[in-house]
Amino acid sequence: MQPAAQAEVHIDERTDAHPAAREDRRQESRLPLDACAVLHLVILGAKLPGRIVDLSLGGCCFRADHPFLLGVFRRIEVEFRMAGLPFRLSGVTQAIYDRHRIGIRFLDMSERKREQLRQLMCEMAENDPAIKIAPCADAASEDHARESANGSHSA
Repeated sequence: MQPAAQAEVHIDERTDAHPAAREDRRQESRLPLDACAVLHLVILGAKLPGRIVDLSLGGCCFRADHPFLLGVFRRIEVEFRMAGLPFRLSGVTQAIYDRHRIGIRFLDMSERKREQLRQLMCEMAENDPAIKIAPCADAASEDHARESANGSHSA
């Protein structure tokens, strides 16, 4: 499934959106993105190159360079870099918009990865006021909450 030559494709999520994708039913904020990515098809051991066109803490929209011929609920891993940081997140295909556009829902994300992704999305949103991301929590407040939850808060 891996092509001999890979073409660079730049997709603007705002103009290339499938009609169903325009109706925002997501619980989490989306970040428009144009990041090179690889979709790992777990059961087949195959890779599908493409781009992530939008991203949230719950999933992403992936645009494959070549037709995606499988259906929904297929185990995948999506690998990409954002602001120089590598990510490889597990999930399932949640929606097939057309032969190239796939909605992915992330599964089994560790708290560390989730927080790293959230912080990075917040930083990117600060540079674009049109992007609405839930505010990042203060690190001291998070430490206090963790200590309280663990019962190790000192008086």
